Amino acid sequence: MPDLEQNKKILEYAADVRKFEIGLFWTRSLFFWGFIAAAFVAYGVSIKESDKDIPLAIACFGLVCSVAWTLVNRGNKYWHGAWEQKVESVQVEVLGRDLFSHIEPNRDLGWWGARRYSVTRLTIALSDFTVVVWLALGAKASPIARGGSWDCVPVLMLAITAVYVIAMLVGGLSRRPQVN
Repeated sequence: MPDLEQNKKILEYAADVRKFEIGLFWTRSLFFWGFIAAAFVAYGVSIKESDKDIPLAIACFGLVCSVAWTLVNRGNKYWHGAWEQKVESVQVEVLGRDLFSHIEPNRDLGWWGARRYSVTRLTIALSDFTVVVWLALGAKASPIARGGSWDCVPVLMLAITAVYVIAMLVGGLSRRPQVN
């Protein structure tokens, strides 16, 4: 069993890594926002082009970026929670108080007042919605929606995108063993 000094070091380390994870969350989100915003602009510009496969290709790219973003957000949420639990496991002994589980009273009430929303969960919801938007834009750019015939290129784009998204869902999971 760790002594008080070891717990102080554990608390300091875990709190630093938790802060680091929060910083990484915003850095990663900005990275994905850049790609997704560029894809939205490109889609809007290309929808009027004569080559009707370009908007579908851009929608496929936007979908892959959005799926990656939503998976990264879930990974961020997992690691943020993991480090928060490590802090919670030693904070009472070291600090004499539970910082994360103790809910402070809300003094800022009313319509514009403070609420206990999870920034990470809201970002996950936004990234999930972005996935849905790209699915709709992809459907709009598909040969069925534009009254064209299905030739090899759109079918290949959609198949590769579907396989890639499934590969991200399966292959993107951490390989570390789960300890309960």
